[in-house]
Amino acid sequence: MKHLFIAIISTCIVQLGYAQEPPTPPTPPSTSSSSTYSSSTKSSSSSESTSISISHTEDDYKLRARFPKNRYEKLKNLIENTLGGKNMDIGKGYSKWSNDEKVYYVKLTEKSLRISLDLNVASPALVEKFEAMGKDAKIIISGSSVNAEKQRMQREADRMRREADRMQLEAERLERQAEREAKRIEQQAKREKQRAEREAKRIEMQAKRIEREAKRLDREAKRVEERARHKGGVSTHIKRLLDDPKTAYSGTSDTNLNWIWPAIQNDLLASLRDDQLISTTDEVTFTTEKDRMYVNGTELSEAQNRKYAAMFRKAGVQRNADFSFYKKGNHIVVIGLNAKIKKVFNDLHKKGFIGSTDEAVKLLIDGNNITQNGNSLGKDKVAAYNAILRDNGIIPAPGKYIEMKKAGSYRLGYALGNRGIIGTWIEED
Repeated sequence: MKHLFIAIISTCIVQLGYAQEPPTPPTPPSTSSSSTYSSSTKSSSSSESTSISISHTEDDYKLRARFPKNRYEKLKNLIENTLGGKNMDIGKGYSKWSNDEKVYYVKLTEKSLRISLDLNVASPALVEKFEAMGKDAKIIISGSSVNAEKQRMQREADRMRREADRMQLEAERLERQAEREAKRIEQQAKREKQRAEREAKRIEMQAKRIEREAKRLDREAKRVEERARHKGGVSTHIKRLLDDPKTAYSGTSDTNLNWIWPAIQNDLLASLRDDQLISTTDEVTFTTEKDRMYVNGTELSEAQNRKYAAMFRKAGVQRNADFSFYKKGNHIVVIGLNAKIKKVFNDLHKKGFIGSTDEAVKLLIDGNNITQNGNSLGKDKVAAYNAILRDNGIIPAPGKYIEMKKAGSYRLGYALGNRGIIGTWIEED
Protein backbone atom coordinates (compact mmCIF):
# COMPACT_ATOMS: atom_id res chain seq x y z
CA MET A 1 0.00 0.00 0.00
CA LYS A 2 1.26 3.50 -0.79
CA HIS A 3 1.25 6.12 1.92
CA LEU A 4 0.96 9.74 0.96
CA PHE A 5 2.99 12.35 2.81
CA ILE A 6 2.80 16.09 2.25
CA ALA A 7 5.48 18.29 3.81
CA ILE A 8 6.33 21.97 3.77
CA ILE A 9 10.03 22.85 3.66
CA SER A 10 11.41 26.01 5.17
CA THR A 11 13.67 27.19 7.89
CA CYS A 12 10.64 28.79 9.46
CA ILE A 13 7.98 28.42 6.76
CA VAL A 14 4.35 28.06 7.79
CA GLN A 15 2.46 26.50 4.93
CA LEU A 16 -1.20 25.94 4.31
CA GLY A 17 -2.88 22.60 5.01
CA TYR A 18 -4.83 20.95 2.22
CA ALA A 19 -8.06 18.98 2.15
CA GLN A 20 -6.97 16.16 -0.15
CA GLU A 21 -3.21 16.23 0.29
CA PRO A 22 -2.47 17.77 3.76
CA PRO A 23 1.11 18.86 4.47
CA THR A 24 2.94 17.96 7.64
CA PRO A 25 3.57 20.83 10.05
CA PRO A 26 6.62 22.99 9.35
CA THR A 27 9.87 22.25 11.10
CA PRO A 28 10.88 24.80 13.76
CA PRO A 29 13.40 27.41 12.65
CA SER A 30 17.02 26.68 13.23
CA THR A 31 19.01 28.89 15.57
CA SER A 32 21.35 31.26 13.78
CA SER A 33 25.01 31.10 14.62
CA SER A 34 27.71 33.57 13.73
CA SER A 35 31.44 33.93 13.77
CA THR A 36 32.98 37.38 14.09
CA TYR A 37 36.61 38.47 13.72
CA SER A 38 37.73 41.95 14.71
CA SER A 39 41.08 43.60 15.32
CA SER A 40 42.62 47.07 15.45
CA THR A 41 46.16 48.39 15.44
CA LYS A 42 47.77 51.81 15.69
CA SER A 43 51.05 52.75 14.08
CA SER A 44 53.73 54.09 16.41
CA SER A 45 55.01 56.45 13.71
CA SER A 46 51.71 58.12 12.90
CA SER A 47 48.20 58.70 14.16
CA GLU A 48 46.73 56.45 11.49
CA SER A 49 45.19 53.20 12.62
CA THR A 50 43.70 50.09 11.05
CA SER A 51 40.64 48.16 12.10
CA ILE A 52 38.75 45.28 10.55
CA SER A 53 35.60 43.46 11.59
CA ILE A 54 34.25 40.36 9.82
CA SER A 55 30.81 38.92 10.64
CA HIS A 56 29.76 35.57 9.18
CA THR A 57 26.26 34.34 10.13
CA GLU A 58 23.85 31.90 8.51
CA ASP A 59 22.23 34.82 6.64
CA ASP A 60 24.99 37.34 5.95
CA TYR A 61 28.70 37.81 5.37
CA LYS A 62 29.85 41.34 6.29
CA LEU A 63 33.22 43.08 6.47
CA ARG A 64 33.93 46.60 7.76
CA ALA A 65 37.40 48.11 7.84
CA ARG A 66 39.34 51.36 8.19
CA PHE A 67 42.96 51.76 7.14
CA PRO A 68 45.65 54.21 6.03
CA LYS A 69 45.57 55.54 2.47
CA ASN A 70 48.53 53.42 1.42
CA ARG A 71 46.31 50.31 1.52
CA TYR A 72 43.78 51.76 -0.95
CA GLU A 73 45.38 50.79 -4.29
CA LYS A 74 46.03 47.17 -3.29
CA LEU A 75 42.46 46.82 -2.05
CA LYS A 76 41.04 48.35 -5.21
CA ASN A 77 43.11 45.99 -7.38
CA LEU A 78 41.96 43.02 -5.28
CA ILE A 79 38.25 43.91 -5.64
CA GLU A 80 38.53 44.70 -9.37
CA ASN A 81 40.34 41.41 -10.01
CA THR A 82 37.65 39.54 -8.06
CA LEU A 83 34.46 41.28 -9.22
CA GLY A 84 35.56 42.94 -12.47
CA GLY A 85 34.19 46.22 -13.70
CA LYS A 86 30.73 45.14 -14.92
CA ASN A 87 28.85 46.15 -11.77
CA MET A 88 31.27 48.90 -10.75
CA ASP A 89 30.19 52.48 -10.03
CA ILE A 90 32.84 55.18 -9.51
CA GLY A 91 31.88 58.34 -7.67
CA LYS A 92 33.68 61.21 -6.01
CA GLY A 93 36.01 59.60 -3.51
CA TYR A 94 34.57 56.10 -3.68
CA SER A 95 34.08 53.00 -5.83
CA LYS A 96 31.03 50.72 -5.51
CA TRP A 97 30.20 47.25 -6.77
CA SER A 98 26.69 45.75 -6.57
CA ASN A 99 24.49 43.61 -8.80
CA ASP A 100 20.87 44.18 -9.81
CA GLU A 101 19.57 41.44 -7.49
CA LYS A 102 21.13 43.15 -4.42
CA VAL A 103 22.95 39.93 -3.58
CA TYR A 104 26.14 41.78 -2.73
CA TYR A 105 27.34 45.34 -2.02
CA VAL A 106 30.93 46.61 -1.87
CA LYS A 107 31.99 50.21 -1.21
CA LEU A 108 35.64 51.32 -1.11
CA THR A 109 36.98 54.75 -0.20
CA GLU A 110 40.56 55.85 0.42
CA LYS A 111 40.28 54.93 4.09
CA SER A 112 37.36 52.51 4.46
CA LEU A 113 35.88 49.34 3.03
CA ARG A 114 32.40 47.83 3.43
CA ILE A 115 31.38 44.42 2.07
CA SER A 116 28.04 42.63 2.50
CA LEU A 117 26.71 39.41 0.95
CA ASP A 118 23.23 37.87 1.35
CA LEU A 119 23.94 34.18 2.01
CA ASN A 120 20.28 33.25 1.57
CA VAL A 121 20.38 33.89 -2.19
CA ALA A 122 24.09 33.86 -3.11
CA SER A 123 25.40 30.82 -4.98
CA PRO A 124 28.05 28.63 -3.27
CA ALA A 125 30.61 29.81 -5.83
CA LEU A 126 29.87 33.47 -5.04
CA VAL A 127 30.10 32.82 -1.28
CA GLU A 128 33.48 31.13 -1.73
CA LYS A 129 34.70 34.05 -3.87
CA PHE A 130 33.68 36.64 -1.25
CA GLU A 131 35.21 34.67 1.62
CA ALA A 132 38.51 34.44 -0.26
CA MET A 133 38.37 38.15 -1.10
CA GLY A 134 37.70 38.95 2.58
CA LYS A 135 40.74 36.92 3.70
CA ASP A 136 42.99 38.69 1.18
CA ALA A 137 41.58 42.07 2.21
CA LYS A 138 42.35 41.23 5.83
CA ILE A 139 45.98 40.52 4.93
CA ILE A 140 46.30 43.79 2.98
CA ILE A 141 44.64 45.91 5.68
CA SER A 142 46.67 44.40 8.52
CA GLY A 143 49.89 45.04 6.57
CA SER A 144 50.94 41.39 6.64
CA SER A 145 52.84 40.07 3.66
CA VAL A 146 51.50 37.15 1.66
CA ASN A 147 54.65 35.17 2.44
CA ALA A 148 54.21 35.75 6.15
CA GLU A 149 50.64 34.58 5.90
CA LYS A 150 51.69 31.49 3.96
CA GLN A 151 54.28 30.69 6.65
CA ARG A 152 51.66 31.11 9.34
CA MET A 153 49.32 28.81 7.46
CA GLN A 154 52.10 26.24 7.01
CA ARG A 155 52.82 26.32 10.72
CA GLU A 156 49.12 25.78 11.35
CA ALA A 157 49.08 22.88 8.87
CA ASP A 158 52.10 21.32 10.61
CA ARG A 159 50.38 21.68 13.96
CA MET A 160 47.26 20.04 12.59
CA ARG A 161 49.34 17.19 11.13
CA ARG A 162 50.93 16.56 14.54
CA GLU A 163 47.50 16.59 16.09
CA ALA A 164 46.28 14.13 13.46
CA ASP A 165 49.19 11.78 14.25
CA ARG A 166 48.41 12.05 17.94
CA MET A 167 44.77 11.27 17.30
CA GLN A 168 45.74 8.28 15.15
CA LEU A 169 47.75 6.85 18.05
CA GLU A 170 44.82 7.54 20.34
CA ALA A 171 42.49 5.78 17.88
CA GLU A 172 44.73 2.71 17.87
CA ARG A 173 44.77 2.72 21.68
CA LEU A 174 40.99 2.98 21.78
CA GLU A 175 40.69 0.19 19.23
CA ARG A 176 42.70 -2.11 21.48
CA GLN A 177 40.59 -1.05 24.41
CA ALA A 178 37.45 -1.75 22.37
CA GLU A 179 38.67 -5.26 21.60
CA ARG A 180 39.19 -5.92 25.31
CA GLU A 181 35.78 -4.45 26.07
CA ALA A 182 34.16 -6.60 23.36
CA LYS A 183 35.55 -9.76 24.98
CA ARG A 184 34.21 -8.65 28.33
CA ILE A 185 30.80 -7.91 26.88
CA GLU A 186 30.77 -11.22 25.05
CA GLN A 187 31.03 -13.00 28.40
CA GLN A 188 27.92 -11.17 29.57
CA ALA A 189 26.03 -11.52 26.27
CA LYS A 190 23.01 -13.36 27.62
CA ARG A 191 22.33 -10.83 30.36
CA GLU A 192 22.91 -7.89 28.02
CA LYS A 193 20.63 -9.39 25.38
CA GLN A 194 17.78 -9.58 27.86
CA ARG A 195 18.40 -6.02 28.97
CA ALA A 196 18.55 -4.85 25.36
CA GLU A 197 15.25 -6.56 24.56
CA ARG A 198 13.59 -4.84 27.50
CA GLU A 199 15.05 -1.49 26.41
CA ALA A 200 13.92 -2.04 22.81
CA LYS A 201 10.40 -2.76 23.97
CA ARG A 202 10.40 0.37 26.11
CA ILE A 203 11.66 2.49 23.19
CA GLU A 204 9.06 0.98 20.87
CA MET A 205 6.28 1.91 23.28
CA GLN A 206 7.71 5.40 23.64
CA ALA A 207 7.94 5.75 19.84
CA LYS A 208 4.27 4.83 19.46
CA ARG A 209 3.34 7.36 22.12
CA ILE A 210 5.36 10.08 20.36
CA GLU A 211 3.82 9.13 17.02
CA ARG A 212 0.32 9.48 18.46
CA GLU A 213 1.26 12.87 19.91
CA ALA A 214 2.76 13.99 16.60
CA LYS A 215 -0.46 13.08 14.77
CA ARG A 216 -2.50 14.94 17.37
CA LEU A 217 -0.32 18.04 16.99
CA ASP A 218 -0.56 17.75 13.21
CA ARG A 219 -4.35 17.72 13.38
CA GLU A 220 -4.32 20.64 15.79
CA ALA A 221 -1.89 22.60 13.56
CA LYS A 222 -4.20 22.13 10.58
CA ARG A 223 -7.17 23.33 12.58
CA VAL A 224 -5.25 26.41 13.73
CA GLU A 225 -4.06 27.14 10.19
CA GLU A 226 -7.61 26.78 8.87
CA ARG A 227 -9.03 29.11 11.54
CA ALA A 228 -6.30 31.65 10.78
CA ARG A 229 -7.18 31.61 7.07
CA HIS A 230 -10.86 32.02 7.81
CA LYS A 231 -10.13 35.00 10.05
CA GLY A 232 -8.04 36.68 7.36
CA GLY A 233 -4.67 35.74 8.79
CA VAL A 234 -1.63 36.14 6.52
CA SER A 235 1.54 34.28 7.47
CA THR A 236 4.94 35.96 7.55
CA HIS A 237 6.03 33.99 4.50
CA ILE A 238 2.94 34.91 2.44
CA LYS A 239 3.70 38.55 3.32
CA ARG A 240 7.27 38.02 2.18
CA LEU A 241 6.01 36.62 -1.14
CA LEU A 242 3.70 39.61 -1.59
CA ASP A 243 6.79 41.85 -1.35
CA ASP A 244 8.73 39.70 -3.83
CA PRO A 245 9.08 41.11 -7.40
CA LYS A 246 8.27 37.70 -8.89
CA THR A 247 4.64 37.90 -7.69
CA ALA A 248 3.94 41.20 -9.49
CA TYR A 249 0.70 40.89 -11.49
CA SER A 250 -0.14 42.94 -14.62
CA GLY A 251 -3.79 41.92 -14.81
CA THR A 252 -3.80 41.32 -18.56
CA SER A 253 -3.87 38.14 -20.64
CA ASP A 254 -4.47 36.93 -24.21
CA THR A 255 -7.97 35.41 -24.28
CA ASN A 256 -6.63 32.48 -26.32
CA LEU A 257 -4.28 31.33 -23.54
CA ASN A 258 -6.97 29.68 -21.34
CA TRP A 259 -5.69 31.60 -18.31
CA ILE A 260 -8.89 32.20 -16.38
CA TRP A 261 -7.52 34.19 -13.44
CA PRO A 262 -7.42 37.79 -14.82
CA ALA A 263 -11.17 37.77 -15.52
CA ILE A 264 -11.89 36.03 -12.19
CA GLN A 265 -9.87 38.57 -10.21
CA ASN A 266 -11.52 41.55 -11.88
CA ASP A 267 -15.04 40.16 -11.30
CA LEU A 268 -14.22 39.00 -7.76
CA LEU A 269 -12.80 42.33 -6.58
CA ALA A 270 -15.59 44.34 -8.24
CA SER A 271 -18.30 42.16 -6.66
CA LEU A 272 -16.67 42.20 -3.22
CA ARG A 273 -16.57 45.98 -3.36
CA ASP A 274 -20.16 46.28 -4.63
CA ASP A 275 -21.31 43.99 -1.81
CA GLN A 276 -19.38 46.19 0.65
CA LEU A 277 -17.33 43.18 1.77
CA ILE A 278 -14.13 45.19 1.17
CA SER A 279 -13.56 48.94 1.14
CA THR A 280 -10.35 48.85 -0.91
CA THR A 281 -8.70 46.41 -3.30
CA ASP A 282 -5.19 47.26 -2.09
CA GLU A 283 -5.06 44.40 0.44
CA VAL A 284 -7.40 41.42 0.14
CA THR A 285 -7.42 37.94 1.69
CA PHE A 286 -10.00 35.60 0.17
CA THR A 287 -10.53 31.86 0.79
CA THR A 288 -13.02 29.42 -0.69
CA GLU A 289 -12.92 26.11 1.13
CA LYS A 290 -15.39 23.27 1.78
CA ASP A 291 -18.34 25.21 0.28
CA ARG A 292 -17.59 28.22 2.49
CA MET A 293 -16.00 31.53 1.60
CA TYR A 294 -14.19 34.14 3.67
CA VAL A 295 -12.93 37.61 2.78
CA ASN A 296 -10.64 39.59 5.09
CA GLY A 297 -11.81 37.47 8.04
CA THR A 298 -15.57 37.69 7.32
CA GLU A 299 -17.55 34.62 6.29
CA LEU A 300 -19.90 35.15 3.36
CA SER A 301 -23.61 34.47 3.79
CA GLU A 302 -25.27 31.52 2.05
CA ALA A 303 -26.69 33.81 -0.63
CA GLN A 304 -23.32 35.47 -1.19
CA ASN A 305 -21.65 32.07 -1.25
CA ARG A 306 -23.98 30.86 -4.01
CA LYS A 307 -23.40 34.06 -5.98
CA TYR A 308 -19.61 33.77 -5.91
CA ALA A 309 -19.61 30.00 -6.48
CA ALA A 310 -21.67 30.56 -9.63
CA MET A 311 -19.23 33.30 -10.69
CA PHE A 312 -16.27 30.93 -10.33
CA ARG A 313 -17.96 28.07 -12.19
CA LYS A 314 -18.95 30.40 -15.03
CA ALA A 315 -15.33 31.59 -15.28
CA GLY A 316 -14.04 28.00 -15.54
CA VAL A 317 -12.93 27.20 -11.97
CA GLN A 318 -13.61 23.55 -11.15
CA ARG A 319 -16.28 22.98 -8.50
CA ASN A 320 -13.83 21.42 -6.03
CA ALA A 321 -10.92 23.77 -6.79
CA ASP A 322 -10.68 25.40 -3.35
CA PHE A 323 -8.02 28.11 -3.05
CA SER A 324 -6.77 31.08 -1.04
CA PHE A 325 -6.09 34.41 -2.77
CA TYR A 326 -3.89 37.13 -1.27
CA LYS A 327 -3.41 40.60 -2.79
CA LYS A 328 -1.22 43.51 -1.78
CA GLY A 329 -0.94 46.37 -4.25
CA ASN A 330 -0.10 44.84 -7.63
CA HIS A 331 1.23 41.60 -6.11
CA ILE A 332 -0.84 38.42 -5.76
CA VAL A 333 -0.41 34.92 -4.33
CA VAL A 334 -2.87 32.09 -5.15
CA ILE A 335 -2.53 28.88 -3.12
CA GLY A 336 -4.53 25.79 -4.17
CA LEU A 337 -5.98 23.73 -1.32
CA ASN A 338 -6.79 20.44 -3.08
CA ALA A 339 -5.12 20.46 -6.49
CA LYS A 340 -4.69 17.20 -8.46
CA ILE A 341 -0.95 17.57 -8.91
CA LYS A 342 -0.09 14.01 -9.93
CA LYS A 343 -2.87 13.93 -12.54
CA VAL A 344 -1.41 17.03 -14.24
CA PHE A 345 1.68 15.07 -15.24
CA ASN A 346 -0.38 12.03 -16.29
CA ASP A 347 -2.44 14.32 -18.56
CA LEU A 348 0.68 15.98 -19.97
CA HIS A 349 2.09 12.53 -20.77
CA LYS A 350 -1.14 11.43 -22.49
CA LYS A 351 -0.96 14.55 -24.68
CA GLY A 352 2.67 13.80 -25.55
CA PHE A 353 3.98 16.96 -23.86
CA ILE A 354 6.37 14.98 -21.60
CA GLY A 355 8.19 11.75 -22.35
CA SER A 356 7.15 9.81 -19.25
CA THR A 357 5.66 10.15 -15.78
CA ASP A 358 8.97 9.26 -14.13
CA GLU A 359 11.28 12.02 -15.38
CA ALA A 360 12.13 15.36 -13.79
CA VAL A 361 9.86 18.14 -15.10
CA LYS A 362 9.59 21.67 -13.71
CA LEU A 363 7.05 24.17 -15.06
CA LEU A 364 7.01 27.88 -14.23
CA ILE A 365 3.32 28.79 -14.58
CA ASP A 366 2.70 32.54 -14.46
CA GLY A 367 -0.40 32.32 -16.70
CA ASN A 368 0.71 34.31 -19.72
CA ASN A 369 3.86 32.21 -20.11
CA ILE A 370 5.02 28.71 -19.25
CA THR A 371 8.64 27.60 -19.01
CA GLN A 372 9.37 23.85 -19.08
CA ASN A 373 12.78 22.84 -17.74
CA GLY A 374 14.12 26.30 -18.68
CA ASN A 375 12.56 26.43 -22.18
CA SER A 376 9.75 28.88 -22.96
CA LEU A 377 6.73 27.29 -24.64
CA GLY A 378 4.83 28.69 -27.63
CA LYS A 379 1.33 30.17 -27.23
CA ASP A 380 -0.45 27.03 -28.47
CA LYS A 381 1.28 24.90 -25.83
CA VAL A 382 0.72 27.54 -23.14
CA ALA A 383 -3.01 27.39 -23.90
CA ALA A 384 -3.00 23.56 -23.80
CA TYR A 385 -1.03 23.45 -20.52
CA ASN A 386 -3.27 26.08 -18.92
CA ALA A 387 -6.32 24.00 -19.83
CA ILE A 388 -4.82 20.92 -18.17
CA LEU A 389 -3.93 22.95 -15.06
CA ARG A 390 -7.46 24.42 -14.93
CA ASP A 391 -9.11 20.98 -15.23
CA ASN A 392 -7.01 19.75 -12.28
CA GLY A 393 -7.87 22.62 -9.95
CA ILE A 394 -4.60 24.55 -10.37
CA ILE A 395 -4.64 28.31 -10.91
CA PRO A 396 -1.44 29.70 -12.52
CA ALA A 397 -0.07 32.94 -11.08
CA PRO A 398 3.16 34.99 -11.33
CA GLY A 399 6.05 33.30 -9.48
CA LYS A 400 4.25 29.95 -9.17
CA TYR A 401 5.63 26.57 -10.27
CA ILE A 402 4.69 22.89 -10.44
CA GLU A 403 7.34 20.16 -10.46
CA MET A 404 7.73 16.40 -10.71
CA LYS A 405 11.15 15.46 -9.34
CA LYS A 406 10.46 11.79 -10.07
CA ALA A 407 7.48 9.44 -9.97
CA GLY A 408 5.77 9.98 -6.62
CA SER A 409 7.59 13.21 -5.76
CA TYR A 410 5.72 16.43 -6.61
CA ARG A 411 5.77 20.15 -5.72
CA LEU A 412 3.25 22.97 -6.29
CA GLY A 413 3.56 26.53 -5.05
CA TYR A 414 6.17 29.24 -4.63
CA ALA A 415 9.89 28.93 -3.97
CA LEU A 416 11.19 31.03 -1.10
CA GLY A 417 14.87 31.54 -1.92
CA ASN A 418 16.69 28.25 -1.56
CA ARG A 419 15.08 27.51 1.76
CA GLY A 420 11.85 25.72 0.74
CA ILE A 421 8.39 26.01 -0.77
CA ILE A 422 5.15 27.68 0.20
CA GLY A 423 2.54 25.31 -1.14
CA THR A 424 2.25 21.53 -1.45
CA TRP A 425 4.95 18.87 -1.31
CA ILE A 426 3.86 15.28 -2.03
CA GLU A 427 5.99 12.20 -1.41
CA GLU A 428 4.53 8.77 -2.10
CA ASP A 429 6.19 5.94 -0.22
